[in-house]
Amino acid sequence: MTEAKATQDQGAALVADSETSALSRWEAVAIDISNATKESEEKVFNYRDKKGEKAARSWIAQLRKIKASVERARKEAKSVHLERGRRVDETAKLLTAAVQGLIEPHETEIKAIEAEEQARIDAHKAVLARIELLTEGIETSQEAGLRLAALEEIDVSGLEEFSTAGQNRKAEAIAKLQELGESLLLRENERAELELLRAAAAKREEEERANSARIAGISEGLEMAERARSSAKAVEPMAPPVANKRLAFINQLCLAMQGKSPADIASAIADGALHQALTVDWRKVNSESEDSIPW
Repeated sequence: MTEAKATQDQGAALVADSETSALSRWEAVAIDISNATKESEEKVFNYRDKKGEKAARSWIAQLRKIKASVERARKEAKSVHLERGRRVDETAKLLTAAVQGLIEPHETEIKAIEAEEQARIDAHKAVLARIELLTEGIETSQEAGLRLAALEEIDVSGLEEFSTAGQNRKAEAIAKLQELGESLLLRENERAELELLRAAAAKREEEERANSARIAGISEGLEMAERARSSAKAVEPMAPPVANKRLAFINQLCLAMQGKSPADIASAIADGALHQALTVDWRKVNSESEDSIPW
């Protein structure tokens, strides 16, 4: 404060001297103008005469010098006020800095405490946000289980004034994850079961297509054998009723063989169960045959 006061006093002294000088110049200019006014009243010029014109021009030059002195006095007076303003600004800065120097030690401590408090609050709020985040974006029951395990590890007892909110939010999140995990698991089991059913249906369809192909092959073989026998014996064409029965018999055999494997068909023929018109002449069967059929 002492340094600022000394600077202010010095500036004030300089400004005072400048103001005195500016006032003196204004007074001198005023006197010059007053004298010129009186003298001008007495001057009469013959402007058409060369000497008169020259005298008039000389007088105008003197008046212009007085006019210029007015402008110089104005600038000097204005500079005094500008200097005063500058000095005022400098003094204000010095005084403000002095007061700020008294404020800063206390303000720095307060701001440090405020920063610590804000960091503490932010840390507690981050825990609450993490609890909320653990319940989002879950697509599988396994992920729900992992999130639930992570949630149960979060300690909310140290959240101070946020501990109640933390306990409530954690309990809600646990309930939500448990319900979501059960729902996802049920959905996954249903999806897995559906996939098994689809796979089984596809397998059955494939087996049915294979059986149908085997039956078609057998039917075609029977027809070819029948045509070969007919051609070899060169018999006359069968009467229409016999031909109709033959076609019906073939269709009935195809229906009876549908869905059965070759081994099932052979067993049914041997047992006389495939069709009532089919019987086995066991006298023509070689019981010592060692041939095996790769079913």
